[in-house]
Amino acid sequence: MSSYLVWKYAHILMFVFWVGTDMGVFLAARRCTDPKLSFASRVTLLHMALRIELLPRTMWKAALPFGVMLSRDMGLLPISAGALTAVWIFSFGWWAISMTGAWFYDKPLGHRLGRLTNLLTLLTGICLILLALSSWAGYGPIVSDAGWLQLKVGLYGLINLFVIWMLVAFDPLGAAFGQLAVEGSKPEIEAIISRTMNRSTVIIWATYLLIVLTGFIGTTKLAA
Repeated sequence: MSSYLVWKYAHILMFVFWVGTDMGVFLAARRCTDPKLSFASRVTLLHMALRIELLPRTMWKAALPFGVMLSRDMGLLPISAGALTAVWIFSFGWWAISMTGAWFYDKPLGHRLGRLTNLLTLLTGICLILLALSSWAGYGPIVSDAGWLQLKVGLYGLINLFVIWMLVAFDPLGAAFGQLAVEGSKPEIEAIISRTMNRSTVIIWATYLLIVLTGFIGTTKLAA
């Protein structure tokens, strides 16, 4: 079996577990905003969403090294052994910091690592978009006749920026649940929770659309 087929299969699994499990996160998070549920039930749903989210969080980070390996084996990304090693080291570090921050989300360590993860995600998104534009202009590193891959890389970079936007939009939810624990359900608190969820839902579905579009381009080579 060629390495190309192995990385192609890994790429397919990555997309399936990224979007599929993230839908479970979204549904649990959406349900926890229901004021008819008890506070304990709502917290349980929120905690469940944050734990399920560890899987799509992993798949989202894995997209970078998996994509690099697949592009290399297709002959569309000339890359040295040193650069390839650097991609894997960065991806693993990015994932480890992100996972640790997510696991300890309710502790100061988790908050610090969460901010670092957001910074790494922002930089990753910007760098990938710049690399896609550089390749489109003919300066590499992606070969010039692989327009579909350039577009796919640019969209993956954009997805990272959308993730940051989504996290910023979600941020008021934590403080609102803190108020809910202390003061109980009040119209003004529920309004913050509902407004935050509604605003975030638009960004979440836009992100899903970008992920599906990225997968479609990678499968059909639409921009070739």
